[in-house]
Amino acid sequence: MKPNNITTQFAEAWNRHDASALAQLFSNDARFVNVVGMFWKGRTEIELAHAATFKSIFANSRLTILEVEDQMVSNCVTVHARWRLEGQLSIDGNVAAPRFGILLFVLRLVSDKWEIAVAQNTDIVPGLAPPSQTK
Repeated sequence: MKPNNITTQFAEAWNRHDASALAQLFSNDARFVNVVGMFWKGRTEIELAHAATFKSIFANSRLTILEVEDQMVSNCVTVHARWRLEGQLSIDGNVAAPRFGILLFVLRLVSDKWEIAVAQNTDIVPGLAPPSQTK
């Protein structure tokens, strides 16, 4: 598997709302910082956090990977993926406007399998980013 295929697998697991499959992309000791600064440590926390949101605000969401770029850094690979998320519920229960953002994954090769060691998810703020990044 190529390192940048991890983004496809991440989106597929997200769109099935399958927290277990999503968590299996991460190493046991992975770290994940989400778009609002929640910091999850380990595959189990990552799975539990996603399982909870897949039952609530992300129950009908659909994640689309728009663009992927990877770069070798020492014995790891970084992958940046620009994304669009549709179908998220807002606090009032209505469907929110589509969101755009960038995921950063740091991958390491473990027994011929690329695993996510570190993830950082960042929203692209409308009006502050170039319009090309919110399409």
